[in-house]
Amino acid sequence: MRRKGARSTEEENNKRQRISFIILMITIVLTFIAAGLLTVNWFIVKDLYTGFVINFVGTSFLIAAGLGLCSFFLYLYTVIVFKNPQRLKKSSVVKFVIGWIITILVTITIFLFGANETKKSMQDIKAYANEKWIVKDLAVTDVYRGSATSKITLVETTEGEMVIHWERFLIQQGQTYRFTYLDATKTIIDVEMISN
Repeated sequence: MRRKGARSTEEENNKRQRISFIILMITIVLTFIAAGLLTVNWFIVKDLYTGFVINFVGTSFLIAAGLGLCSFFLYLYTVIVFKNPQRLKKSSVVKFVIGWIITILVTITIFLFGANETKKSMQDIKAYANEKWIVKDLAVTDVYRGSATSKITLVETTEGEMVIHWERFLIQQGQTYRFTYLDATKTIIDVEMISN
């Protein structure tokens, strides 16, 4: 017959394991949603504003998945550091404390980055709804297209770096174009060639 303390410890371990699996499953679901949205954006969407919105939503899910993964590790580290169910020596627990601190710093960084990007994107969505976009003729000083699978292009102009989610035609360095863009995220929503 098992002792009551052993059964209690086993129940607590099962509870901790269930919580860990739930956090991990939520993280996996968020990752799949983000991957699906970003894939739709890369292969299907042809409208620049729709591409911007879908990219924002997909990136938000990706950031949430990153926070979920950090939560998973924070939970495990917290259990090991504060509960110490395996009765580890203090010298071993110190390593987990360091991991816990690093994970907290990563979590704060991801959270602040996500909050900043969300704020800027929401400002631009509101600006687009109110038709408050900027139209300027700008010279292109550099173009970075990234990998072959990515449709997102970074365009360096005389006004700074801008992003376009889908090129209708190839933007060339040294040429001048009429860009319609949203100010907070510098997202280009329309490009027109200017005849020489």
